[in-house]
Amino acid sequence: MSNNLLKKIFILIFSFAASLILFTACDNDPSSTAAFTGVRVIDNTYSPPVVRINEGGKVRFNNWGNNPHNVIAVDETWGSYEEIPKGDYLDVSYESEGLYKYLCSFHASPDGEWGMVGSVVVGDINYEDYTNFSKQDVVEEYSGNIRHVPDDYETIQDAVNDSDPGDLVLIKPGIYYEEVVVNVPSITIRGWDRNKTIIDGEFERGNGILVAGVDGVTIENITARNALLNGFYWATVRGYRGSYLTAYNNGDYGVYAFDAVDGVLDHSYATGSPDAGFYIGQCYPCDAIVNNVVSEYNGLGYSGTNSGGSLYITSSIFRNNKGGLAPNTLDSELLPPERETFIIGNLIENNNNYNSPATNSTYLSYGNGVVIAGGNNNIIKNNVIVDHDLYGVILTASMDVNYWPAHGNRVEENLILSSRKADIAVSGVSNLANCFEGNYFNTSIPPGLQALNGCKKNIIPLSADLSGLWSTIARLIYANTGDFYQDDWRTLPVPEQQENMPIMQEIIDENDNGLYELGFYQYLPSFRNSIKPAVNVYENYKYTLKDVQLPKEAIKYLN
Repeated sequence: MSNNLLKKIFILIFSFAASLILFTACDNDPSSTAAFTGVRVIDNTYSPPVVRINEGGKVRFNNWGNNPHNVIAVDETWGSYEEIPKGDYLDVSYESEGLYKYLCSFHASPDGEWGMVGSVVVGDINYEDYTNFSKQDVVEEYSGNIRHVPDDYETIQDAVNDSDPGDLVLIKPGIYYEEVVVNVPSITIRGWDRNKTIIDGEFERGNGILVAGVDGVTIENITARNALLNGFYWATVRGYRGSYLTAYNNGDYGVYAFDAVDGVLDHSYATGSPDAGFYIGQCYPCDAIVNNVVSEYNGLGYSGTNSGGSLYITSSIFRNNKGGLAPNTLDSELLPPERETFIIGNLIENNNNYNSPATNSTYLSYGNGVVIAGGNNNIIKNNVIVDHDLYGVILTASMDVNYWPAHGNRVEENLILSSRKADIAVSGVSNLANCFEGNYFNTSIPPGLQALNGCKKNIIPLSADLSGLWSTIARLIYANTGDFYQDDWRTLPVPEQQENMPIMQEIIDENDNGLYELGFYQYLPSFRNSIKPAVNVYENYKYTLKDVQLPKEAIKYLN
């Protein structure tokens, strides 16, 4: 057993003992934590290539690659020419506000103008390093210009590079062997046919499409597969939308938004990701909606670390993953704790998939429907949560550098059945003001949880059951051995065909009339009106929250 693992277990047990005495065991001042922002070093790119941190923050560069890599400042004032061993990392702290550009001396030009390069943005400064455009160049309307791939541009990247804000990059069916890095704000990238327009990473490139530091980008009606990291990835942006996306067999996340606010992910499908099918992390308030998505055969259906604030997950299906949904708090990212996520009107079923790919951390959620790990003031309401080996819903503390209890969470009016350990549970200590009201269920840990912890009248705060805590310790030990079974994410089956964006399906259906090839579609008002840069996204989509409906697949459990 490693020294780090022993240290974590000791801290967890010590935190438990201390919390019995003090009734609280965390320092809620994020500045006092040992948080870091992670950058993955792969062959041959940094992911993400730009991160934003606070003054005094730390970045951890983790080497996931097989080739030699290092991290050295372009001006050689920080970092090291020494190679980072595979599986190891380099920590760098940044005390002063500014833009810190860096490179890998093995795979970039010495001036940092091309190759394997990245940037750390420290403090609240204007950042426009990866684009020739400014924040003021973001536009709300379609420009009327279409960049056709492959008719006018051989690659998607060429079309993106030649675009202006407001343009549409329209991609004909085909397999495109590239990683697309978006450096133009407010463009829309759209596939003709969601199932036949495919970006393939060939298990060599980091991401399908990466949007780093440019705002207002919409991606829709396209598939990304076989990337070493993520299918679709927005990082450090304001304004994003991903609609009618398919992400399968990618090595980390399917659809991923990090340090990103004002966004919508809808009508999308993710499978075969060892971490999570969908992820929104490190944002507050996030002002984001995940609506009408399907996530299956992943490590987790949904994960969100240190995110929340007007963050809604609605009318979606999370099934057959190793674990269901896990909003969580960690010191290893900024903005702890996780809080104010609204999980409403979803079908969450059978998240006990022994064969799904997973990471050590996602394996910890195996067999659970919803895990709130160290999160505060979340609402879990009107969901159907069935058939889990452990818990339907569990509220528990999270332990990283600090111990983060779960406070003020509401679990209301859910149907929770067929959980082998308990349908509803609170585990750990110092978890205060959580309540359960109007849920239909059979079992709880501790017994009497809903009766004594109602949202209308909280009689006795039951928050110190330890069975889940000890189970977590045991699973932490096992997960760190890496011996748990999982299928190889590279070899999972191709998913069934998914629904096309309605306007594109209409155009495809008109192909027999010649409209498809003649380009008549671009003059249709319905086509032009469907092109929407991702600006004021949350405000424009809030109407979907007024009447949240369960997926039709949940009906069978309601009869």
